[in-house]
Amino acid sequence: MCSFCDGKTSVLVLVSVAFFLHVVGVYWWFRNENLFYSLILLPPESIPPFWHAVFFIIANDILVRQAAMVLKCLLLIYYKNSRGRSYRTQGQLLSAVEYLMLLYRALLPTPVWYRFFLNKEYGSLFSSLMTGLNLTFKLTSVVEKMQSFFAALKALYRRDVHYGVYATSEQVNAVGDLCAICQERMHAPVLLSCKHVFFCEDCVSEWFERERTCPLCRALVKPADIRSFNDGSTSLFFLIF
Repeated sequence: MCSFCDGKTSVLVLVSVAFFLHVVGVYWWFRNENLFYSLILLPPESIPPFWHAVFFIIANDILVRQAAMVLKCLLLIYYKNSRGRSYRTQGQLLSAVEYLMLLYRALLPTPVWYRFFLNKEYGSLFSSLMTGLNLTFKLTSVVEKMQSFFAALKALYRRDVHYGVYATSEQVNAVGDLCAICQERMHAPVLLSCKHVFFCEDCVSEWFERERTCPLCRALVKPADIRSFNDGSTSLFFLIF
């Protein structure tokens, strides 16, 4: 088990280093191409051609995603031990990082397209119209992603278990101190809203990352919520506009 954990940690470290070196190397290679400007939400110094604008946006989108993966790998390394960790806290931290990254990625294309639409070759009317449309749609997207991010933060700082409550010692003694999932002594036992109290907090939290029903009676327990990224996954879609 220890060798497996050490191997998993080594893989996470290698992935982190590879992503970090790739991000730093690409920004250094294109240091004279205004690539860094849009990263800090500044428009390029000059109006870029269309395909240059697309390149700036896609490159930054990929690199920011890889930088976020470095942070996620570090969190997974920190929570690598299977016992004694807080699976719920790990999942909420990873989800908060992902939603923050999605919010930032939604903002990245804005300065590039703003500078591009200043090109008067397409006509003043086209330039003004496209700028207005882009900012309108962008505002809607940013508001939605801000709401998801704040929901992730709220879940992170919420101390209670939103699909139940922590069980008292009397409740644990009444049912026995054995987790129905891991078959070991319960750690931070949880009483679900369906009144079952046979689970460690970590075990049942991991269960509810995939299911919404009680593992025993299949009653609907977990409310509909924002998508979880507890496993360190990320959105695969490019945010170009």
